[in-house]
Amino acid sequence: MGGAKCRIRQESLRKISLIPFKSSSIVRKILLIAILISLAMVAVAGGQHGKRILLIPLDSRPAAGQFAQMIGAMNDTEVDMPPADDLGKFTTPADVEKVFQWIEKQDLKDVSTIIVSSDMIAYGGLIASRVNEVDSATAIRRLQRLIDYRKKGPAGIRMYVYASTMRLTPTATKAASSYRLNLAKYEEMKDRFERTGDKTLPPKLANLKKMVPQVEIMKYERTRRRNYEVQSALLRMAIGKEIDFLIMGQDDAKPDGPHIQENIKLKRLSEQFHIQDKVYFCEGIDQHSNLLLSRAILADHGWKPKVRIVYSDEEGKDQFAMYESKPVKESLQDQIFTAGAEIATGDEYDYALYVNTPKRRENLFEGFLDSMRGEIDQGFPVAVADINFGPNGSSDEELFNFLMRTGKSFRLLAFAGWNTAGNTIGTAIPAANVYLCARKYEVDPLKREVAQREFLLHRMIDDWAYHRFTRPATYSMIDSLQDQRDEIYGSNFDAVNKFAENDLKKYIKQIFLTQFQFRKFYVGSKEYQITDLVDLSIGLPWPRAYEIRVDFKLKAEEVGSSGGS
Repeated sequence: MGGAKCRIRQESLRKISLIPFKSSSIVRKILLIAILISLAMVAVAGGQHGKRILLIPLDSRPAAGQFAQMIGAMNDTEVDMPPADDLGKFTTPADVEKVFQWIEKQDLKDVSTIIVSSDMIAYGGLIASRVNEVDSATAIRRLQRLIDYRKKGPAGIRMYVYASTMRLTPTATKAASSYRLNLAKYEEMKDRFERTGDKTLPPKLANLKKMVPQVEIMKYERTRRRNYEVQSALLRMAIGKEIDFLIMGQDDAKPDGPHIQENIKLKRLSEQFHIQDKVYFCEGIDQHSNLLLSRAILADHGWKPKVRIVYSDEEGKDQFAMYESKPVKESLQDQIFTAGAEIATGDEYDYALYVNTPKRRENLFEGFLDSMRGEIDQGFPVAVADINFGPNGSSDEELFNFLMRTGKSFRLLAFAGWNTAGNTIGTAIPAANVYLCARKYEVDPLKREVAQREFLLHRMIDDWAYHRFTRPATYSMIDSLQDQRDEIYGSNFDAVNKFAENDLKKYIKQIFLTQFQFRKFYVGSKEYQITDLVDLSIGLPWPRAYEIRVDFKLKAEEVGSSGGS
């Protein structure tokens, strides 16, 4: 990067010296000013990767922060977060005062963007937003403190905020295990009756209501009312210039439920406040730090990639994916826009996003794979978002085996296939955007290439190996130790954590050895290869087996150098 900038400067200075001496001083001044302006533009376009981005994540899970940090590394962008111990853990909320202390003492002179989860600031995290432990006045006062902090900061720094509309089902805890699904079904059906007047529903509602403690219904509905009040206040705060972009994310949902009416009212408020140009409603919530990071980095460089969409089944784009309240096509459009990109409308595009849709038809799938294979073999940039989840929530086995068998995985821009369609799409798109942006603007090439492959391997480990193999085996172990899976503590946790670590290691080794080790790639005119995976760390971040945290580094060496082959 520095070398490229140096060559530009030297060439420009040489041109200044070649301006004929007899030229008028005015002409020489005009030419000099024009060249200096162009140099400044090059410095701005090429140097933004050095900027820091501050992230106040949703909580301490890897998906909420680690993913964004790994994506940022492709652009040589440091994504700084508060200490993990201050971000809470599962049902223990974050220490919001410590989070404020962290952000308020940050030096902002090299910061381009602040990305903030309003749920972290208002309640202490996503899980805390689903219970009524913080009153609306306290939550709104905390958000106002954030706005006041931004008012005092230097001009030019962007602040992106993301909020969640509460999901339909209460958090899976031991205490809620006996009623949570019935409560969700009751609220889903209640909303459908209120909006449609379907006369077959009242008897079903009455039966469901008997299955749920009345106090839990009251607490659930009171929490939703509080959250709506806080979201409404956040929209009012967005009228000012302190918030540059605001996402209203829909946590796990369905086409029916109280979230439908809440989001309708929130959209009306955004129109009433004339802020609909900077407020966007998206499915999912865990992935929004990735989306906003992509938006920030693309804005720093002034680039908007065009994305070509390829579906495994065209009918799939009109389906409602599990846990979502919009069809796949609409959710995808939202994620692309929020990430700072756009859908390609003509023949020109920057990369193709292959979307494996839910319940895709088998007779169409081979053509989907053939098209993907052809583009990859021709060297075209391809990212994959697999939202055809298996029963255990893992990626499509046939698709993943195709990538492994053919060795195409190493040549992908990005891969994701985890939890929900929104989570998956909102991980693959930012990774592809940021990597291509870093290539376009000549970010440190070796760092960029290694970081891209680290995240690619990370997704294959997490989205496939953990959820397909290790998590089911871990649940079986939990079942042998206790009578419920939702929470594990003490010696049971230690045993389960160690089991998950040892079991996943064998799959990591297999994927690394077969798909990454000694695979070659170019950095400029030099050829490199991945030689080793080091500093491996594996552990359950929360007292449950639903997710895993994996950390590692890839080592790369120039082919033909010491240690190469």
